[in-house]
Amino acid sequence: MTARDESPGYIAQGEDSLYCVHHRAEQERRAAVLLAGPLGLERAHGYVVWVRWARYLASKGVEVLRLDYRGCGESTGRFEDATFPRWEEDLRTGLEHLRRLSPGVPVVVHGLRLGALLAARVFCTEPVEGLLMWEPPESGRTHLMEVLRRKVAADNLEGTGGEARSRDDYVAALEAGNRVEVEGQAWSRGLWRSAVGYDLAIPEREEARPWRVVHLDGRPVERFLAPGRSHSVRAPRPFFWTTSNRLLPELGPLYEDGLSFVTSTGATAPGEGVRS
Repeated sequence: MTARDESPGYIAQGEDSLYCVHHRAEQERRAAVLLAGPLGLERAHGYVVWVRWARYLASKGVEVLRLDYRGCGESTGRFEDATFPRWEEDLRTGLEHLRRLSPGVPVVVHGLRLGALLAARVFCTEPVEGLLMWEPPESGRTHLMEVLRRKVAADNLEGTGGEARSRDDYVAALEAGNRVEVEGQAWSRGLWRSAVGYDLAIPEREEARPWRVVHLDGRPVERFLAPGRSHSVRAPRPFFWTTSNRLLPELGPLYEDGLSFVTSTGATAPGEGVRS
């Protein structure tokens, strides 16, 4: 892919600007995908894989828009003001922009980790043709608690946290209105409380539009989060969003599965997934 096939830019979002990159389809357009990425270090660790995925889709005739939420990455805004609903608004703005860039083709929202939580909410209320979720957390609070667990482990391993603290200590500090530095970002009470009740919005059984949950741990069918709408692919460990490897993981089966879903969004909803 050459530089002229990718256009970085900014989208106005109130007083702030969302950084985005438009990956133009290299063949006749078959669909368009809005990529909703992960949070914090997960974004940094998974960045190369995420870009490769966008370029893979573009090489197969899929328009792609990936963006950074307010206060994250290259977007403007203060992370201290971040909440789950604000990030959800950012996705909706990105969706409007993608529709203008790619009229007349099916639009899919695809989220990884935090992005899957946000994408599912957008899918429930917006007229998009498909939803793809890679390794979604069960809720916003579950996700933040997982990140705090990593913080505690890093503090203990590297001695960066001063006096030893537990997750409960950090939660108490957030509830008290204090800022807590987590993976280089200042978490606020607003962010913490916005995760309460922010559960993964599993679409209704009657939902006719295609949607899929993809687990990357190779789990058996009986452990699927959404039976009948889930698929399982065994990705190499440690997962690409938890560590930055010098050798990039082989994710061919995951990319092929994702492309198949994206380009068949007009077809009948997929059935029970099968392990790869």
